[in-house]
Order: sequence, then structure tokens, then C-alpha cells
Amino acid sequence: MKRILLLPFCLSRQVQNIAKTAAAEEEYTVVVARSTAKALAEVRRHTKCPDADPHMRIVGVVCLGRAKKVWAALVVMKVWQWMKRLLCRRVRTIELAWVPVLDGSRSLFGRRQCHIGQNEPDREKLRRALQGHDTYMRL
Repeated sequence: MKRILLLPFCLSRQVQNIAKTAAAEEEYTVVVARSTAKALAEVRRHTKCPDADPHMRIVGVVCLGRAKKVWAALVVMKVWQWMKRLLCRRVRTIELAWVPVLDGSRSLFGRRQCHIGQNEPDREKLRRALQGHDTYMRL
């Protein structure tokens, strides 16, 4: 199973290092992204290997505002996979876990109330998500 941890740039360096250490213990690839588009491009790059396992687990650390935007993209992705199944094409199984940023932005697209460099994820939820619990959605 391919495992990816997506971290936002707004986390402090200390928290990013702690998350990277925890991810390394569970054999996750860590991606720190400046935007949602760059994060998705990195995920695509990691999944395009021809011998890649058809199962993936993605753990995303996002604030509530950004989670709303990602949820809309996931609905589109689910419809896309449904269409691929209808056409009898190969579909990769994807498990998604969401870890909230404490005191993160609650605005529709994030960033409005973001405290860059001071945010940190809920560490207990991050640990559980990296261990394979708290799956948010299966595609």
C-alpha cells in the first residue's frame, strides 16, 4: 500500500519535523505543499509509477475551511472513479484520512484567519490517522 502524508505550509517547522518523524515510522511519503494544486500534483506524481500498488492511503492535515474545498474535489473524484468502473477500466482504491489543524481557518477556502507558522495539528488524531484508523472516505 502506498502511503502519503500531506502537510500544509502554515505549520511551524517544529511541528512539521515532528509529523515527518511520525510519518517515517509508519513508512509514509511526506509532501509539504504551498497550495492545493501543488499537493494534488505531488500525489499524482507519486501514484503514476507503473508497478504501483493499486491501494493508497492519503492522510491530509488541513483546516476546516480548506477541508470544505477538498471535500468538493473528492466528490468529483468519486464520480470520476464511478465512470471508470462503468467503462471497465482499472480503478485504484484510495483511503483518505483528515487531521484538523487546531485553531485553523474556518472560512470557506481557508487562509482568512490563518496563523502561518503557529498552527499545529491535533497530535492524537495525526497519530491515529498514520496508524490506519479514522478513515474519512474510501474511493
